[in-house]
Amino acid sequence: MTVRGRGLPLALVLIFLVGILGPMSSVSSQETNCCSDDSFDLYLIGDADSGGLTPFESEVDEGESKLVNQVLQPVEVGSWEVPWGIDGDYPSDSWEFNIHYEVQGAVGVNINMTVEVRIGGSFYEGGTSGLEPYLTGEGDVQSVIDVESGEIRKEDVMEITLIVQLLGFNQPGDDSGVVFHWGSSDKSSSISVKMPLVEIEMKDASVSGSLVYFPILITSGFEDRIWSSSSGVFEVQNIAVGDKPVATLVEGGVEVTFVWSIPDGVDSGSFLTEFILEPQNGLLIESNMTHFIESGPDDGGGGSWYPANEPLRSGGSNVLIEVDADWDGKEVSKRVSLEFDGSMSQWMRWGLDNIGNSSLGSSSWWRNLNSYSNSVPDSDYNNKMVDNSEISALEGYLTGSNSDLESFLTNGLFIEAESIIGVDPFELGPTEVSVDLGGTSGFSSESITIRISTSYSLMEGERQLLIESFSRPSDEDYWTGISVDIRITGSMLTDIGIVSSSGIDYSHRRWIISETLTVYESNLDPEESFRVEFTPSGNGLFSVLLGSGMMVLILSLSIGTGMLMTRRRSRFPTMITVATLGILSFSIYFLGLPMQMVLGVVSSSILLVFPISLLSPRTRGGSGTSNAPKVNCPSCGSKVLVESDVRPLRITCVGCNSVIRIEE
Repeated sequence: MTVRGRGLPLALVLIFLVGILGPMSSVSSQETNCCSDDSFDLYLIGDADSGGLTPFESEVDEGESKLVNQVLQPVEVGSWEVPWGIDGDYPSDSWEFNIHYEVQGAVGVNINMTVEVRIGGSFYEGGTSGLEPYLTGEGDVQSVIDVESGEIRKEDVMEITLIVQLLGFNQPGDDSGVVFHWGSSDKSSSISVKMPLVEIEMKDASVSGSLVYFPILITSGFEDRIWSSSSGVFEVQNIAVGDKPVATLVEGGVEVTFVWSIPDGVDSGSFLTEFILEPQNGLLIESNMTHFIESGPDDGGGGSWYPANEPLRSGGSNVLIEVDADWDGKEVSKRVSLEFDGSMSQWMRWGLDNIGNSSLGSSSWWRNLNSYSNSVPDSDYNNKMVDNSEISALEGYLTGSNSDLESFLTNGLFIEAESIIGVDPFELGPTEVSVDLGGTSGFSSESITIRISTSYSLMEGERQLLIESFSRPSDEDYWTGISVDIRITGSMLTDIGIVSSSGIDYSHRRWIISETLTVYESNLDPEESFRVEFTPSGNGLFSVLLGSGMMVLILSLSIGTGMLMTRRRSRFPTMITVATLGILSFSIYFLGLPMQMVLGVVSSSILLVFPISLLSPRTRGGSGTSNAPKVNCPSCGSKVLVESDVRPLRITCVGCNSVIRIEE
């Protein structure tokens, strides 16, 4: 035996030992194969002419209806269909069609209706018989369709059609009819079916250090909606995994990967895992698998795992928009921060590690960065972690062109750029963009912060958008939690002006040297609209400094005028009026109401001084500040001013109206 021949058995032994003692090990066996043959509901959605069917309760939100009056011939209420998209067999069964109705303009109505069901090339029909049932008020009407066993292919379409054959009204009025409702959560309509809906395959787990990755393949004709429109729970040893899974689009469905940390003190063992998918309430599709897992050292890939395909962005993410802006009368300087987590964070981390990858699909946003990927060293490219060179490449791309920044926000993050910046990105001045991964360079759903520093010119008197609902309309729910923290500050010699809002509260404050407009909301509904705008006047008198000075000046004039006009009268009514209007004007000044209103209120103080002073009662003894001599009234003892040197002099006592004659 040669030396080379002697080394062969030794090499085989070493390979065997490495296979046994290697850092990763996952031996598993499938215990339950999916999926359930339970019946489920297909909900009617969309308009009557081109409606659809969906098994997801989360997609039942916008109600539709159709009124059917006197029926002289069969009337089609509506037709709803769905491409099934998956091969399978369906058994013989009785399907129940259920639709919500409302009788109007009559005591009741007898109805005869037909429900047609088409499954590919197969046709089935059911309905009511004669003039039964008798409907009153509001409720649900049912019809049963007997379906024979058959086969459905992915290119087949399922179609449901409702036809009213006859209506017989009891005590009808001029507007008698039956209104059929569907598509809303409180007035949903559906058909109960037994069809192949989904296939679940739990794959072998992989281990990296103390982290275990459990991939689950979900195949359905509804593709990624089978995951994004459903709720799912993954358990290890009957304990739910709380971290958000990673969802990637695959042919015919979606692959969902759950990440689980091996408990401290546990090196290996058998672990029972169970996955429960709930497309609609009460429909639980379960699959379980037992894995033998052995922990080991890190696999050398940066302590992280990256999915092979681009993750979906629709798994649910929270976003916080923070804006800190300054307004100097000519230009708005803004610092915009976007902090988000969840599926959107996973998508961005994966994309940074695959920046400019030409093998990505044509619809992938990251493929557009091919030219910027040249700045990434080969050692950093696709190494299962985000490197500084990849972050710099993205920052260079976003900073280099405002159109690229808009493309990233709009097509990448599904955020309307103008809604958070305030103007069209093409109107921005020099812009800087930075990306902060928060210290986690591996693949995770931890928060990512994108900061945008920019400025733009603003014409005085022009309405300016501060913030509005920014979630881009789409069929998918990308943002499940939205928070905003907006602040714009004006200088002493500028004014933010008149503020208007809808769907959200704001705080507007002034104080001599500064003016602040704040919008804060921590739990906004992504589907609700909101908007905040402001309109600077451009008038220097309306600035916080000059405006407060004008208030002080007008109040001083009011007080001086009042003092002058009430030398011989009571000053209390005048002074209390001026004080009240002064407090009111300072209050609305501080609360940020329009400066025109502030100056109007304070100006009214000087106008009211004249009539109030003239109507104020005279003092019994005069002003008390005069140097004229005084005499005592013989009748009441009041002191009476003698302001004339004419003798003899007759004067009237203000206390008792007695006439006093002064000789000398």
